[in-house]
Amino acid sequence: MMISLFAVLVIIAVGTRATDALRLKQAESVLARLSETDARAYYERLRRRVRKVIVLRALAVIALLCIFWSIRQQLIKGG
Repeated sequence: MMISLFAVLVIIAVGTRATDALRLKQAESVLARLSETDARAYYERLRRRVRKVIVLRALAVIALLCIFWSIRQQLIKGG
C-alpha cells in the first residue's frame, strides 16, 4: 500500500514539473511580446503568483506527509 501511495506522489511530482515547464514557456513568450513597462508589471504579477504556488505546494506536501504518517501508524497498530 505504501508503494502505491509513493507511486502516486511521484506521478503527481512529474506532472507538476511538466506543467511548470509549459507555463514557463508560455510566460516567456508573453513577456517577449510586451513592451518593457508592461513586461515589468506582468513579471511582478508572475512573481506574486509563484510565491503563492510555492506556499500552497508546501502545504500540500505537509498534508501528504501527515497522511502517510497516519496510514503508517494504522498499519503498525494493525500488524
